[in-house]
Amino acid sequence: MTKFLILLAMLGLIAIGERVQAIDITVTGSWPLVIDASDLQSGAGSDLNPTYISAAGQIRIDISNTNTTWRVGVRISPYYPDYPFGVRRTTDGTGPGTISGGTSWIPVTDSWQLFFSGSQPRSNIRVQVGLTGMSVQILPGTYEITIEYIVVEP
Repeated sequence: MTKFLILLAMLGLIAIGERVQAIDITVTGSWPLVIDASDLQSGAGSDLNPTYISAAGQIRIDISNTNTTWRVGVRISPYYPDYPFGVRRTTDGTGPGTISGGTSWIPVTDSWQLFFSGSQPRSNIRVQVGLTGMSVQILPGTYEITIEYIVVEP
């Protein structure tokens, strides 16, 4: 009877270990954007180009340590309403399972919002970043923002 209880307790610990295992997300890449006089539409006295878009695969996301479904959320910090950033997924990545959503531009704000979802491990998911609404009316300066990504189970 004692051996049975020990075996049962060990199986319970294994099951708990599976449930508390965290999904991992790894994000690599950056988009250093410099807007200067060369971005004026027609030279001195004209307005800036309104839209800037990174390369299609500027950011890489890898989802690992999972055999279940997951969702990726996105937000920006700090948030400057005058600088509307957006993101979109440009590839499905590779690996077993599925991936869906996020292929249209999603505005990024200071609140977490759903970006895309999937299941099982996926690697090399590529993301593009965009900035719209730029104008000489916006105060010049040096701004550093971070687009944050989180992975959660539904």
